[in-house]
This record gives sequence, structure tokens and C-alpha cells, in this order.
Amino acid sequence: MQIRKQWKKGIALLLTAVFTVSLFAGCGTQYASDQTWGRADAKEIDINSKISGRVVSLLVKEGDKVQKGQVLARIDERDLVAQRAEAVANLESIKAQQVQARFTTDMQSGTTQSALGQAQANRDKAQANMELARVTFNRYQGLLAAGAISRQTYDQEKSTYDQAVAAYNQTLQAVSQAESGLMQTDVNKANETALLRRKEQAEAALRQIEVNLDETIIRAPFDGIITEKYVEEGSMISTGTPLVAVQDPTDNWVDIKVPETELSGYHLHDKVTLTARDDKTQVTGEITDISRKADFATQRATSERGKDTDIITFNVKIQINDTRIRPGMRFRITGSERA
Repeated sequence: MQIRKQWKKGIALLLTAVFTVSLFAGCGTQYASDQTWGRADAKEIDINSKISGRVVSLLVKEGDKVQKGQVLARIDERDLVAQRAEAVANLESIKAQQVQARFTTDMQSGTTQSALGQAQANRDKAQANMELARVTFNRYQGLLAAGAISRQTYDQEKSTYDQAVAAYNQTLQAVSQAESGLMQTDVNKANETALLRRKEQAEAALRQIEVNLDETIIRAPFDGIITEKYVEEGSMISTGTPLVAVQDPTDNWVDIKVPETELSGYHLHDKVTLTARDDKTQVTGEITDISRKADFATQRATSERGKDTDIITFNVKIQINDTRIRPGMRFRITGSERA
């Protein structure tokens, strides 16, 4: 009886063990490379200067915590301030020229239009007088041929006709001069257009100077820690010179080089636990990228013939975002859970 109870108890324990293994078999995965070490890295950028000049103040040092928008350094702005004053004066001068050009155009346009209208009216009147004088003169020519009028009367009418022709020709010249005035108006409008383009260029130049002035104040692009300082106060720098490096301690990851023979065991969005070299620091993360491009050979073939071949690796990125991580620390996967 006692033997049967012990036997039943043993069977129950065995079934419990089997059930437990079956239950957790689908919840996690054991990576073959649990001894493969990866290296931690973090978001870090160099803060470069977009303009050249002298560093008049450097307000941070290595290890300082900074907030987004915080002033890190200042570049000498005196040359740019002078350039801005010159650009503003140039812009105001162009605006004054625009006002004068517009006034000249309006004044000449109105005067010319009036003169042209008067000249055309005078021409039309002179033309009518000339036509009337011509008709009369032609009639007098017939009367002279018929002996109905004297030569003196004929000559007087011819003189009247010649004067009418001369008067008409003068009005044609007046119309031509008035039309030339209209052409000058077109020149004035072209000058206005040219001044408008100059104004736009001057405004663009002023905006660029304002941008450069803003770039004399170097600000932090995000919350982070100053990890390196490249220059000192008083240094002369050129465009693109880095001043400091800023690291985001909340955006970090571990890169693990996984042999191709074990890559199939890794999946995007798997949750993993990693342990540092001190065997005390543990962090959790998520596989966010599995490289599609091979890295380097971890094992070289011993012969050109046979089964031995190069084994290459692929990078597996595990996003951590833990402030305890520092770039360069080494971790290995010690636990995982299939997504």
C-alpha cells in the first residue's frame, strides 16, 4: 500500500514537471550564443559650429548634464553685427530708391499720357485742316486753269495749303515725342523691377546674417551629458569645428555579433535579459534590428576543400534605454522571451 502511494506521488511529480516544461517551452527561447558578448553604445553627437570665429565663452565641461536648448558656448558675433548694420543700411537705401523710382514713374506716366493725348488731338485737328486746305487748293487750281481767278488769289490759297501741311507735320513730331515719353515710362518701370530684385537680394542677405548671428549661440540639441570637450575659450575655430560631444543616456543599445549558424534563433521584438561583465548588472531590452548585411568572419576555414567554411556574423541590435549603460560596456544574453 505504501509502495503504491509513493509510486502515485512519483508519477504526479513527473507529470507536473512535464507540464511545466511544456508550459514554458513556448514562452521563451534559449539562444545558442549565450556566451557571445556584445558591446553597448548610445546616441551621441558632436556639436559643430556652422560659422568661423573665436570662442568667447564655453559654459560646460565634461560630465555636465545639459537640457535641450541650453546654451553651451558663444562665438564672437562682432563682425556679424557690423555686417547686419551694413545690410540694414543697404536695404533701407534700396527702399528709398524704390520710392523715388515709383514717384518718377507715376509722375512721368501721367504727364506723358496727357501730352500724348493732347498731341494726338492736335494732329487730328491739323490733319482735318490740311485736308480742307488741300480740297480748296485743288479747286483753285482748276479755277486758275479756267482763268476764273487771278494768279495772286491762287498763290494765296497755295500758301494756306502749305502752312496746313507744315502744321500737320509739326503735330506728327509732337506725337512722336510723346510716344518716346511712354518708352521712358517703360524704362522707369524696368528700373522699378530691377530695384525690387535688389531689395529681395538684400533681404535674403540680411536673413542669412541673422541666421549666422543665431548660430553664434551654441545650444544643446537634446537632454544629455557632455562626454567630451574639444576646444577651450579663446580658441579660433573654422566652419564645422566640433566644440563638445553630447550623449543621450536614455537612448542606448547593445550590439551583438551573431554567427550565421545561430542567426535563425533571433527574432525581431524578442524581449531579452542581458548581464554585464560584473555578473551583477542586469538590463532588459528588445531586439529592434537584425542586420541584413554580413559583418566579418568569426571562424576561418582550415582548408579550401572539405566541410570547414568561413562563419560570418550579423549584427543584432538590442535597444535598452537604461541610464546605467555606458558605451563600451559588454553584455551577454542570459534570458529571453519570444515576442
